Amino acid sequence: MAGASTAADAQLTCDAMRTFTAPDVTITAATPATTPVPLCKVDGVIGREIRFSLWLPETWNGKFVMGGQGGYAGSVESHAIVMGALDKGYAVAGTDTGHVGQGGTDGQWALGNLERIVNWAHVAIHRVTATAKAAVRARYGRAADKAYFAGCSNGGRQGLMEAQRYPEDFDAILAGAPALDFAGAIATFMTITRAMYPDPAQVRTPTLSTGDLQALGKAVMAKCDAADGLTDGVLADPIACSLDPRAIACAAGNQDGCLSPQEIAAVEAITKGAMLDGKPSRVGFPYGAEGLPQGGWAHWLVGAPDAIGPGRPSLAYGFSLDFLRYFVKQDPAWSYTAFDVSTFAADARLLQATMSPMDPDLSAFRSRGGKLLLYHGWADPALSPFVTIRYLDTVLARDPSAGADVRLFMLPGVAHCFGGPGPDRVDLLGALDAWAGGGPAPAELTAGFATGGGRKVCAHPKKAFFKGSGDGKSPDQFECR
Repeated sequence: MAGASTAADAQLTCDAMRTFTAPDVTITAATPATTPVPLCKVDGVIGREIRFSLWLPETWNGKFVMGGQGGYAGSVESHAIVMGALDKGYAVAGTDTGHVGQGGTDGQWALGNLERIVNWAHVAIHRVTATAKAAVRARYGRAADKAYFAGCSNGGRQGLMEAQRYPEDFDAILAGAPALDFAGAIATFMTITRAMYPDPAQVRTPTLSTGDLQALGKAVMAKCDAADGLTDGVLADPIACSLDPRAIACAAGNQDGCLSPQEIAAVEAITKGAMLDGKPSRVGFPYGAEGLPQGGWAHWLVGAPDAIGPGRPSLAYGFSLDFLRYFVKQDPAWSYTAFDVSTFAADARLLQATMSPMDPDLSAFRSRGGKLLLYHGWADPALSPFVTIRYLDTVLARDPSAGADVRLFMLPGVAHCFGGPGPDRVDLLGALDAWAGGGPAPAELTAGFATGGGRKVCAHPKKAFFKGSGDGKSPDQFECR
């Protein structure tokens, strides 16, 4: 590979990386490893408590990628590793964003600690990136040819934050399913949680049952699955799916397979989001994930007894309750019966400005040649794909020329970051690298199914339509239009 380095080129051995120094940085370990490739793993701390790790391959491709973290973070991880960066020869970094947490929805660490909130919001990624670049230079004897960021969910939020606040950190950014409107996501999560569990003392039986979700999923697919020319259990265009949940309302009483008035209201809490004065004040979710057996509405939004911890039935419950208690109200005893959507925006104003990268001005990042590759699964029950599309719309409305440097791929039937019935196997890091290396902006990509085969996915706003022949598992059977 052009520009690649081997162990013989390195100026420092793995053991010598223990002596690496940088301002306000302490190296705690440097350990050789063989998985997934021969490498040197360097661990350290920046400042008081921003922990980080670097994975430095013996055979280096000359490039660096900083990986994102999910949820409220709290342990050192790197989404770039999951995306195969080490197998491709990248030097990789990850962090815990400056605190220790008990699982991705735990927000207790934020209580009374604004420094941790700001570190999690954006400072930790920036500081670890600067440190990692210096460590890469020390290890290999030269700076990386390219520096990328790669993350999904909170990691996608981190990527957009970097493009907006620290435009000189990266040459290109891969941001999947970004939590870019954090307060909006929390307002919708809390609205849904209140619809599923009206009584906070009873969080074991949600308003919607498994049978309700399955019935709704069947109704959605019956009406909307064939919109792309293929009936395959993959909803390709949820925007065009306008099913009214009243279509499966119970004629009388309530039983699985039909929806009662309370259950219809719970479905609308999901599809409409938080309401204010009878109008949507936040963005809801599209159809497509309501009947998924794993990673769908049931897990994220509806819940089951103790699904994510004692007394915590869903991820929506965990994220929203902890955000209100420990970030906004600073009161561990706060109950969601006191949630008021009409005052929430004002209550969360400063937090929103700190942690939500909604600025459409990407001119500083683009002026350096920066490339931003966004992706989002259409069946995402965690972060609404509508929010990502709206953000891109604001970027292009501000400057139509941004389309040359910003691309979005919507993945049909794909859940949060991955999973679902759709094709979720996409070499997005490879596409980013090719683009940043001088190749054309990606217009079409090949996405594979977990069960084999694949299909074509298109740069938004184009969509893939089935040509009418074949099994729907080959990219050449689809066209973008």
